[in-house]
Amino acid sequence: MFAYDRSISALGKHCLHAFSQVVPASLAAFYRINPHLQACDFQLQGMHPRMHSAYLNHYRHIDPLKPSRCMATGLPVVPLREGLARQDEKANGEYQQFLLRHQVVDVVEVIAHLDGIPVAGLSLLRGNNLGAFSNAELQRLIPLQGLLQLAIHGCTPAASTQLDQLTPRERQIALLLRDGVSNKELARLLDLGLPTVKTHLLNLFRKVGASNRTELVSMLFL
Repeated sequence: MFAYDRSISALGKHCLHAFSQVVPASLAAFYRINPHLQACDFQLQGMHPRMHSAYLNHYRHIDPLKPSRCMATGLPVVPLREGLARQDEKANGEYQQFLLRHQVVDVVEVIAHLDGIPVAGLSLLRGNNLGAFSNAELQRLIPLQGLLQLAIHGCTPAASTQLDQLTPRERQIALLLRDGVSNKELARLLDLGLPTVKTHLLNLFRKVGASNRTELVSMLFL
């Protein structure tokens, strides 16, 4: 994962400006994605602090475009309609009411990955004056997502040799284990069944040569 320093802060500012120039947006936000697949370290453009505070305190858990849901789509650019299609109607209704209260009619998420793991994202939100994102506009965001990934790589220190030997999913699990995540939390965050999580852990232990979580974290990160 990359450190959130001045270079990342500068990258966020440039991305907010560049993306909204190519595909106009009423509001925008750049953020880091932590090992728990949660957005953090937000940089806001045009968004009122009250809206952002309400989102963090009451709505982020039902956001159909939160990082874990975006990751599940396998898409680099994820429109709101894609996220809504993967969430139950009750949660969708509550979230859409939140958007409407702030005059937002559409949202698209652009996700940057590092070795298959989501590490940063950019939200573009549209008000009534701009209307929904067209398919042509969504297509224009795809090459920008590629540039964002290149920029993220440039801000990232070289990974350890042992981490390089792991698959993207194994690296993601290892990072979560480092943060003390339980098997049940792993299953929820990665949208996997507990038996599948246990299989991944056994394979990870075998590959690294560790016999338990503590030993694995020590061998990979200490």
